[in-house]
Amino acid sequence: MTVAAETAAAPARSALRPIALGLGVGLGYGVAIRAWMRLVSTDHEFSWSGTGYIVSVFIVLGLSAGTVTAIRYRARPWGVVAVRAVGIALGLGCFVAAGAGMFPTVIAGALAYSRTDWPRWLRIVLAAFAVLSAVALIVTLADLSWARRTIALLCYLPLCAVEVALFSRLLKPTLPRGTFPRGVRVGAVILAVLVVAIGAVAITGIAQGN
Repeated sequence: MTVAAETAAAPARSALRPIALGLGVGLGYGVAIRAWMRLVSTDHEFSWSGTGYIVSVFIVLGLSAGTVTAIRYRARPWGVVAVRAVGIALGLGCFVAAGAGMFPTVIAGALAYSRTDWPRWLRIVLAAFAVLSAVALIVTLADLSWARRTIALLCYLPLCAVEVALFSRLLKPTLPRGTFPRGVRVGAVILAVLVVAIGAVAITGIAQGN
C-alpha cells in the first residue's frame, strides 16, 4: 500500500472505531440490562423474543450513538442533525413496556449532560430530577425486600449512566449558537421539560400499577 493510500485509509479506520465501539457497548448494555431486569423481577420466567428485542434496541442505540460520533466533524452540520434525529427516533424503542420507567432518568440525565448551550441552573435541575427518578423507580418496586432494592439501585445507577452517555451523543448540539432565534430555543427547552414531566407522570402510573 502506498503512503497516499495509507493516509486515505486512516480516516476511514478512525471513523469506524466509534461505530464498532457503539455496537459493542450497545450489545453489552442490552445483555446487562436484561440481567438486571431478571434480578428485580419476582417472575423468573422470560421469553427469548423479549430478550432479543431488548438487546436489539440497545444495539441500535449504540450504533446510532457511534455513527453520530463518527460523522460529527466529518459531515455537514445539518447532515449530522438528520442522523441524530433518526437515532433519537430509533432510540425511543428502548422505552417500550417495562423500559418506560427509565425514560425520565435517561432523557433528563442526557439533556443535563449534553446540552451545554442551556442555562446551568436548568441542567442542574434536570440532573437532580434524573437521579431522584431513578431512586423513586427502585423504591417503588413491588414485592422486593429492602436488601434487594438496595442491590438493585446500586446496579441500576451505573446502567443508567451508560444509557445517558449513549443518548447524550444523540442530544449533543451540532449547529452553531444562534442558528435558531431565541424564541425557538426557549420553545425547545420548554418542550424538553414537558417531555420529561410527562415521562415522570408515566412512571408514577407504572409504580402505582405494580
